[in-house]
Amino acid sequence: MKMTIDVDALFRERLQRHLAELVRYGQYMANGGVLMVAVFLCGLLAYYYPNLVKAIPAWFPVPYALALVLAIFITRSPHRTFLLEADLIFLTPAETKMARYFQKTQVYNFVVQSIGLFLVLLLFLPLYQGTIGASGAQVWLYWGVPFVLKGWNVYISWTVLRLPGKQQGAAFSMGRFGLTYFLLAWMLTEGGFLAYQRVPYGAILWMGLLIWFHIRLLQIPKKHAYQWYQLLEMENGLRLRFYQIANQFRDVPSLQQRVKPRKWLMWIAGLIPYRQENAGRVLFLKTFLRSGDLAGMYIRLLVISSLLIIMLPGPLAQIAVTVLFFFMSASQLKGIGSQARHHSRASLLPINEHQQTSAASWVRRVLLGFQVVVNMVLAFV
Repeated sequence: MKMTIDVDALFRERLQRHLAELVRYGQYMANGGVLMVAVFLCGLLAYYYPNLVKAIPAWFPVPYALALVLAIFITRSPHRTFLLEADLIFLTPAETKMARYFQKTQVYNFVVQSIGLFLVLLLFLPLYQGTIGASGAQVWLYWGVPFVLKGWNVYISWTVLRLPGKQQGAAFSMGRFGLTYFLLAWMLTEGGFLAYQRVPYGAILWMGLLIWFHIRLLQIPKKHAYQWYQLLEMENGLRLRFYQIANQFRDVPSLQQRVKPRKWLMWIAGLIPYRQENAGRVLFLKTFLRSGDLAGMYIRLLVISSLLIIMLPGPLAQIAVTVLFFFMSASQLKGIGSQARHHSRASLLPINEHQQTSAASWVRRVLLGFQVVVNMVLAFV
């Protein structure tokens, strides 16, 4: 019996399901204060941005540094395919008909990643114009070339995903990054990158490398089919990352909490005196240190707040950042107690519910106090 499949309907159904999930959890994030925090940080950054641009020394190579940041952002091209485990059985026989489905997923990936690229370009535009004095056609190139490169990177990275070995894929990724940085540096320096006596040797070299790169690339689809397990692994990883972010604001039923050994951090729990009344504190602190979500979120907030305090001039802005990130961390750390109780670890210890609640509150106070101390020390340095 010949198998028929409507790939357009399949993609439409998978995309609608994904967008519905995105909207539902996006509302939870907005209600959790993310939107307010984003607006506040944008306002704070806009207020101090001119002073930060003026503080950059004249010797600093802004175009090359900007090209490096943009190249990293543009080269990173993860691929959502909306594949499911069952597809390994039901879709692999129809692999020859899946090209149209995957073309639609690549369009989706390009659009979504272009939104982030637009925000990055918008963020760095005053820096580029303020230090280089770019205007007219140069500004149009600033807005146009990165999007062309993003589309090229999405296409190339998708083609390279057919390779069975990760080492070959890594080599092509490095090649993509090199070519992307090369063109961005040449564009941002207004053709001055690797040019001598107005002869653009850099552009000529880039064209030669690009042709050689595509000749190597054209061989991949002829020799290799889709790596279905690799595509499914990437899809599951990206979906899990989204669930982990959403789980900070709302319990995600399908999310399984990740636990990491982190033996190099266990000495921190050893600082608590060995007594029965401290059993709950040790349990909740170890649970936090080994958690893949709470600890990661706390560390990220600590690092971001520290960087903002170092960058922003003036005590008022530093105090505002300290207070803002204090409340953000406090909101995230509310899950410390429930995380240990959810896994029934607390029931193994001779402590009642009141002691568990007290121990979880103690761990939260210690973590929040440590964050405030770090932020205040950086503010006074």
